[in-house]
Amino acid sequence: MQTASTQVFRCTVRIVLTAIIAAIIALHSINTYAETDSTDISADAPENKVLAGTRWSPFISSSPETSLILGAQATHFWRPLLQSFDERPSSITLTGLVSLRGQWRIATQYDVYFNNFSWRLFGNVGFERFPLDFFGIGVQSLSSLGERYTPETWRGSVNLAYRLLRTQQGAGLSAGVRYEVRADRLVSRVAQGILESDNISGANGGVMSGAGVFFLLDTRDNVFSSWSGTYIEAQSTVFTPILGSSFSFFRHSLDARYFQPLSLFSMTHILALQGGLTMIDDRRNGANSAYNTPFYALPSLSPLRGILIGQFADRTVAFAQAEYRVPFLEVFEAVAFVGAGTSSASLETLASSRLQAVVGGGVRFFFDPNERLGIRFDVGVPIVSGGLPRIYFTFGEAF
Repeated sequence: MQTASTQVFRCTVRIVLTAIIAAIIALHSINTYAETDSTDISADAPENKVLAGTRWSPFISSSPETSLILGAQATHFWRPLLQSFDERPSSITLTGLVSLRGQWRIATQYDVYFNNFSWRLFGNVGFERFPLDFFGIGVQSLSSLGERYTPETWRGSVNLAYRLLRTQQGAGLSAGVRYEVRADRLVSRVAQGILESDNISGANGGVMSGAGVFFLLDTRDNVFSSWSGTYIEAQSTVFTPILGSSFSFFRHSLDARYFQPLSLFSMTHILALQGGLTMIDDRRNGANSAYNTPFYALPSLSPLRGILIGQFADRTVAFAQAEYRVPFLEVFEAVAFVGAGTSSASLETLASSRLQAVVGGGVRFFFDPNERLGIRFDVGVPIVSGGLPRIYFTFGEAF
C-alpha cells in the first residue's frame, strides 16, 4: 500500500517531467515562431491574410484521466472573397489522438458561415474508445478511487444559428436549433461492480438522440484567449424515443463567462470569471419513478481543474471559478485560479449539498501572440475532498 509521502513524491516527479516536456515544446515553438515571424510585416496586416489554407500539426498533451496524449490535427479554413478579416473564417478540423492509457479518438469539427454571416452551421462527428473511471453518483460519491469501464462511442451534432444582433466585438447575439446523437457500447466493466450491482442507467450502453434550442451571446475579443468581453450560452435539449433515443430526459444548461482587463503597474492583467449550471429532468412519472439518464451523460464538476471527469456527477450541477492572468515577456502568462461547485439530485436540494473546491496555478506560452494561440500548463488541487495535485498540459485556455 502506498504511503502519503510516496504518493507526494510520485506526483512531484510527474509535475517535473511534464514541466520539462512543456519547456521543450515551448522552446521548439519559440524557434519556429522566430523563423516564421522574422519580417517587419505585422501578422495582422491585410497582405498577410489569406482567403483559404490548410494547417496541420502534431501535438502532445496530458491530463489526470489520460496521462500522456499524442495526436495530430489538420484544419482547412476559408473566407469569401470580399469577407472582412475581422470576421471569423469557416473551417473544418480533423483530429486524431491516442493516450498511454489505451484511450483513442478520431473526430472532425465543422464551423461554416454563410449569407454574409447571418447564418452559422457548426457541429462535430467522431468515434472514440475511451476507458474512464466511474465514481458513483452524487456529491458524496467516491473522491479518489473509481471503477474502470471501457465505452466505445459514436457521437455527432448539428447546430444551425441565426445572428440576431451584431456587436462591435465578437460574434454577437444568435439563436438556433440543434440536434445531437450519441451511441455507446460498454465493452468492459468491473465484474459485480457498482455498474452491475446498483442498476445504474446506461450500464449497458444505449442511444441518446435529442433536439433542442439555444441562445448565444459572444462579445469576446478573442476566442482562444479572451481579455475582454462576455460569453453566455443557454441551451435546452429533449432526448426522446420519438427521435430514436433509448433514454427519455430533458437537459437544460447555462454557461456564462466574463473577462475584464485591469491596468496595474503599467501592465494589463485579466480577471476571468465563469459560472455554470446544468439541470436534468428524467423522471417522467413523478418522484417515485426510476431515473432514466445514462450515467455517462450526467454533468459533473470536472470543469474545475483538480476534479476528474465524472467525479461528483448528478442531475443538477452548479460551479463557479475565477482566474487571474498576468501576461509577461510578450509570449507568456502566469495564472492563479480558484473554483467551487456542488451537485445534487435536484435544484431544490442543491443549496444543502456538500461544496467541493479547488485551487491552483499555471503558465501559458503563446506560440502565436497575434492570434493568442498557445499551450497551458496547470496544476489543480482539490482542497475540500482532499487529494493530490493534478496536472493539465494542453492547448488553449481552460475557459
